[in-house]
Amino acid sequence: MSTVSTFSGFTMARLGIMASSKAMEVTGNNISNINTPGYTRQSLDQRALFVGGADVYSSQFDVRVGAGALTTGVSQLRDPYLDIRFRNENAKVGFYEGKYDILQSLSLIMNEVAKGEEDGGVMEKQFNDILEQLQVMNTEHAGDKSYDSAVRKSAEALVQLFHTYSESIDKVLTNTQAEFKENIGEVNRLLTKLRELNESIKKAEISSGALSDAERKEGMIGERGQQALELRDERNTIIDELSKLIPIDVKYSDESIGAGMTVEKLTITLKGNSDAVLVDGVYRGQLSVQDDPDNPGNEDPYLRLQISVLENGLGQKMAVNKPGGEVYKIKDQELKSGTLQAQREMLTKVGEYSSTDEIAMDPNASTKRGIRYYQNALDALAQKFASIFNEANMKDKDGFMLVNPANGDYLKYKGDPATATDADKANLNNYDVVTEPVIDGAGALFSNNGDDNDPSGITAGNISISYNWSHETTHVIQTRDPAKNHLSTANDNIAHLIAQMQADHAYAPGDLGNTNHNPVPGNAAANGDAFYTGSFQGMLTYINNMLGNDQKATGDILDNFYASSQELDLGRESVSGVDLNDEAVNMMQLQKSYSASCRLLTTIDELLDKLINGTGVAGR
Repeated sequence: MSTVSTFSGFTMARLGIMASSKAMEVTGNNISNINTPGYTRQSLDQRALFVGGADVYSSQFDVRVGAGALTTGVSQLRDPYLDIRFRNENAKVGFYEGKYDILQSLSLIMNEVAKGEEDGGVMEKQFNDILEQLQVMNTEHAGDKSYDSAVRKSAEALVQLFHTYSESIDKVLTNTQAEFKENIGEVNRLLTKLRELNESIKKAEISSGALSDAERKEGMIGERGQQALELRDERNTIIDELSKLIPIDVKYSDESIGAGMTVEKLTITLKGNSDAVLVDGVYRGQLSVQDDPDNPGNEDPYLRLQISVLENGLGQKMAVNKPGGEVYKIKDQELKSGTLQAQREMLTKVGEYSSTDEIAMDPNASTKRGIRYYQNALDALAQKFASIFNEANMKDKDGFMLVNPANGDYLKYKGDPATATDADKANLNNYDVVTEPVIDGAGALFSNNGDDNDPSGITAGNISISYNWSHETTHVIQTRDPAKNHLSTANDNIAHLIAQMQADHAYAPGDLGNTNHNPVPGNAAANGDAFYTGSFQGMLTYINNMLGNDQKATGDILDNFYASSQELDLGRESVSGVDLNDEAVNMMQLQKSYSASCRLLTTIDELLDKLINGTGVAGR
């Protein structure tokens, strides 16, 4: 038969009191941080204490029991799998949220229906007004300068709308470029902060006593190898922020510090690519924009990201084996998600206007429509409209030039019109410069600058009423037949323009040529087939439909990913968050275990007192 050991019983009770007291402290810390953002619920780690060896006086029939509870450390309640899933969804939320915000800004500019009257939009209404003015001129007022002025004033209003739309889209582009660069700076700030936290956590582990490989494998923490849990909370919060901007993979590993001791090391790479290292322990890289190799210093429209060499806070660089040397160049579609990728695509993707180089980098480029796509589409509409009106006013019915398109000189064909080919008609050497137009009022109606008559390179941003038309030297000619030049009843050109206002026109990527918004001439998508055929008003509706459909699809996808990320975050919160009810139950249990341990200590004291002072006394 055995009795309670003299000192092991006291030790058992003392350890129980200490464990309950320490667990109460952890519970109190959880409750005090219930509203702290990013705080992860903590729990006390403890295990049963077993003392080896045998008492020389012990009986073979004695039952050995444990020696009490030993506290080994404090740990966080986190689910790494939920962290991974949340950060993956967070990157998708960042992508579609960033894209949706930009599309929303564009829709506020291009939403014709919302700004117009009844079923029509503002610009559509103005196209219709030009048509109405031409119809009035055609029916009874051909050749009347006052009605030519009415057409011009209506055209001036349309030109102003083109300018307003173009300037507003340019502003969205400029703002997005600024936000893109700010987000690059934010990523770099977060990477630097992570490096600093990694260093602080490493120092905390070393100063409290790093663990050996065997101890770490056993999960031992205790006072040695303390995990700096509050610093880890801050680090996890920053990682969550980073995951919305760029898709990342997070890895934890053991780093040797010598003498068989290790500390934890955090490594962050771009998702799916271990070569693209952003953080490696106390080293971090930085993002920057790669210059256009053909135009150094010109970041647009490329905006290709790269990761610089890793370095620590002392400026010391890490030798990293990366493809291409010290800088890792992020491929066009490598990010796939995150706010940075959304902004980069909205700044660079031009849909059907994509060059062959851009399609080689991204096979889906021709279906991705960013800000520049809407600039190009609006430019194409302005250019098509101006070119049709200018051609009708600068060539006769047989295609002979009436005006030099380069300088506005009046021209007269000097050869035999009957034998002229299209090449002959286009050759300026076959024309004489004359002082009076062959057809009255001939000349460019629209130019790329209101101070001249140059019809080349017209865009939505620069389309203008030509100098001569604004000064009434040029007007809408009545006829394109030189033989009917002075007949007041001739109005075939006005009828032609009315027909062109109602006709369908083809819009092909290669038609736009070299403009500020489309700086890669002759390199449009394969075949250059028309992506839309319709009237001027129809083209405007097509642009709005593309924008509306893209915005709706993006919004629907965003809602799905946002709901999924919220659900995952709630799942993380259910594991890592502090629940007041749970902590209250813990407090009651701990209070009882503390009281029981104290009672055990008192009981053992009474047992020993009885054993020592109340037994073996003669005469009692």
